[in-house]
Parts: sequence; C-alpha cells; structure tokens
Amino acid sequence: MSKQNLSGNRKRLTFSLTLFLVMIAAVACVNDLTPEGGWSGPVEEGGYLFIGNHDGSLVRFNPESGNLDSNWRYPDGDGLGAMYSKSVIIGENIYNVGYTCSGDNCRAEVFGLNLADGSPIWGQNGLELNTKLVGSIGVSGETIFIGTTGIGEEEDGADGYFYAIDSATDASSIVKWRIALDSNSFSGVVVDGSTAYIGTMEGTLYAIDISNIDDSANSEDRIKWTFHAEGAIAGPIHAENGNLYFGDLASNVYKLNASSRSGSSQISEVNSSNGEWIFDVGVWVWAAPIIENGVVYVSALDGSIFALDEATGSENWSSSIEGQIVSSPTLFDRQRGDTRERALAVPSGKENVWVISVIDGRELGVFVTGGPVKATPLVYNENLYVHTMSGDLKWFSVADTTQRGCVELNGGGRCD
Repeated sequence: MSKQNLSGNRKRLTFSLTLFLVMIAAVACVNDLTPEGGWSGPVEEGGYLFIGNHDGSLVRFNPESGNLDSNWRYPDGDGLGAMYSKSVIIGENIYNVGYTCSGDNCRAEVFGLNLADGSPIWGQNGLELNTKLVGSIGVSGETIFIGTTGIGEEEDGADGYFYAIDSATDASSIVKWRIALDSNSFSGVVVDGSTAYIGTMEGTLYAIDISNIDDSANSEDRIKWTFHAEGAIAGPIHAENGNLYFGDLASNVYKLNASSRSGSSQISEVNSSNGEWIFDVGVWVWAAPIIENGVVYVSALDGSIFALDEATGSENWSSSIEGQIVSSPTLFDRQRGDTRERALAVPSGKENVWVISVIDGRELGVFVTGGPVKATPLVYNENLYVHTMSGDLKWFSVADTTQRGCVELNGGGRCD
C-alpha cells in the first residue's frame, strides 16, 4: 500500500479508533479500570512454552502433546490479574510480574519459579508492591529490573520507580536498590551491556548504570543521562549495537546513539552527525521496533507498518493491516514449495496475525485467529504460537498458515 493511501487512511480514522486509543492508554494509566490480560507472549525453554494467561497465571505448555501441564501453574488459585511482560529465564528459574487493581488500589507481584516444578523460589509470594507493573523485564547476570508507577502506600513518593531485584533464591533482601523516576513507567526495561534503559509517560528516557550492581549507596547517581522525547514513551525500547530504537505517543520513532551520549548531552535533541534520527509515522507507536539486516520495522496503532533504513531513518516501504498493532511482529522464514522468503507475522488488535513481506510490504497470507491478538507470536519447530485475547493458545503451520491446534490457557481444555 502506498504512503499516499496510508495518509488517506489516517485522515479517515473513525471515532471508534480514537476511542480505542483512549481505552488502550487507560488500561495502563487510569486507576479505576481493571488491567487487561492477554498481552503476555509465549517463551520457550527446554522444549516447553511458558505463557502468562488471561487471568494472570503463569502456565506451562507441552508442544509435543499439545496440552497444558496441570501440575505446573502459578499461582495455584486466582491469577494475579494481568501479565503484560513475557517471562524471563535465569538459570533454573523463570520470572514474571502481574498486577490487579480495585478502584485506586493496585496490587502487584514480582515472582520467581523453579522451571522444573513451578515452585516459588522466594516462598509463597514474591515481591509485593502496591503499584502497576506494565512492560518488559530487564536482565543482567542474576539481577532483574522492572519499572513501576507510583507506590500506593507512599503518599510523598515518586510517580514511578526503577527497581533492581536480586534473582537469587537465598537473597537476604530481594530489592537491591531503586531509583525515583519523573513519571509512571510502562515501557519496561532493556539492558545493553552495563546500562539499563527505561522510559516514562513524561517522555523521559533514562540511561542507568548497572555496573557494581550490589552497591546500594546513592543509587540516584547511577543515572548516566536522560533524553526527553516529544511524547510519552509507553512502549518497549529496543537496544542493539549501542543504539536505542523506540516510539512515543507524539507519533515519532527514534534512533539514539547511546554510546555517544553523556551527562552533558543535549537532552532533547537528535544528533544526526552521530547517526541518530527521528521519523514521524503519523500516529502513536506502542510496539517496540525490530531490526534485521539493516532495516528497522516499525508498527503503529493505526495498523501501519514501516520499513526504515537503519542508518538513515529513510523509508524503504510502508504497508498496513486491519486493526491496531500493540505488540511487535515476529520475523520468520515462510516457505512455499522450494522458495523460502523472510516475512513478518504481525498481530492485529482486531483479529488475526498477518503475514507481510519484508521485501516490499506485500500481504502474503494470514494466520486466522478469529479474534484480537495483542501478544507477540512465537515461532517454534515450524509452528507459529499465538496467545489470543480470548485466552487461548493457538498454533499454526508456518508453511501454509493452517491451524494445527488450540488449548484454553485457563482451564487447559482443547478448543480445536
């Protein structure tokens, strides 16, 4: 689809789309709305898939049998409410976060489980906080990092925090240290070397020194530099080769050269001489950009997709799907007979996962989910696994996009 057509589509955005944008922001920002499950994508480890289900329970799925493991689930009873992050794995343990709200009161938990049997590593409960936990988990060594909103019981506290948490089972104190942020954080944390990055709804991107991780003195001094985007940074940040790629709610996508920045950097300027750039996609960007072979793929909330030159930020092509894109697409090899081609599996907030060519943005096919998808799909053993907003895990043949199976992630029943 041409850029001209894309512009026309944007001008014809209806009230329902506007309402959707308000609602999707409200899910994370407004206290009196219940958190929405279904955003946590599957991760693979040891031949199993681990998914945070619609009710906020972490479950284990066996791709060989096509069944959930009935003896592996956390928590045992009611779920934690909603999980927005994919799980992260450190050694023999797996970690995730969840939260729920009742009116102005929100309860969140950071938890770690043994991969083998699902038993909690920090006792019956993990780290409990009166806050919202939205966004990806960062990992460095045996430390995990999360971003929060304000802490409910702290009347004079900050509007958001960056937490460093010890993943060890025998830690005397789970929290190593924390840093106050200027606003709520929903972007999650990404780690690149000895630096962690986190964004806030004030539009501030923080670069935080995570070397000497056990030193808890003067944690505020760990802030290496900040950058102020034109709009709120709501979605994840992608870090690669010393560069950062992210979108904001002022319709921009940024590339920053993190390795060239310091405390004296101009905090709101993009420096093209260092290879930095900014690109206006015309609508909010929530999903993290993904990169391959010198191309940055950017997805936006009106269903548009852009392929940008990684070095210059210039547009290679643009396309669109039906529905909104709130999670990153998945790159995979699509084979037709003897022909194998690279493609994007793009989740739609309306329905289905669309197959888009990385060459020119052409639509190549569709994985028919029959409902909305807000979690990044996973390709494993020639199948595409999709966590749908209806609470199901569906899997499809990568070769011909046909559905191969379906299981309910809450009760474990088949939904083929």
